[in-house]
Amino acid sequence: MSVGPYRFLEHHGAAPLLLHLLELLLNSSVSVNDLVAVGVDSFYASNDHYFNNHQLQLLETLISLTWYLYVSDIFRHRIAVMEIQKDNTLSHVKDVAVGTIPDNIEVDSETGDLWIGCHPNGLKFLLDDKNDPPGSEVIRIQNIHSEEPVVTQVYADDGGVLIGSSVAARYREKLLIGTVYHKTLCCDLN
Repeated sequence: MSVGPYRFLEHHGAAPLLLHLLELLLNSSVSVNDLVAVGVDSFYASNDHYFNNHQLQLLETLISLTWYLYVSDIFRHRIAVMEIQKDNTLSHVKDVAVGTIPDNIEVDSETGDLWIGCHPNGLKFLLDDKNDPPGSEVIRIQNIHSEEPVVTQVYADDGGVLIGSSVAARYREKLLIGTVYHKTLCCDLN
């Protein structure tokens, strides 16, 4: 599937014309339901199904799986857990304090754990001083839907190795950490 912006052109005495400006290819495994433009070349897309297989989509609809959205609250240093209702509204379920500034969240497809790239010092991140770079941090949240989710720091650095971590994802026994403007780091998980 592809999407892209168009420009609406009106000509006096002629039919209006849509000029296709750019084509963006979307991953074939998503089931895009809606798009919201948030800039000239950026948008949010929502999926109406988790599964791409039509039989699994039907089963998903019939058994009414509960879907959740996890939101990084950078000002309050927490992750908000929201439940997506049948009418697509969101209901606040709970907040989980993380003690750091959470950025992007990756949900582990095998365990359901959340892996989050974080900024341990927001001021350093904003100042972007090459002589005093912002550090990096990765946290993991296990059992987020339980009464006592477990928040664990799995990586921390003062900026000497990795500057400004923003995302983390587990792949087998490896941890991949991405940054806003630095490099990517691959670590062994023990």
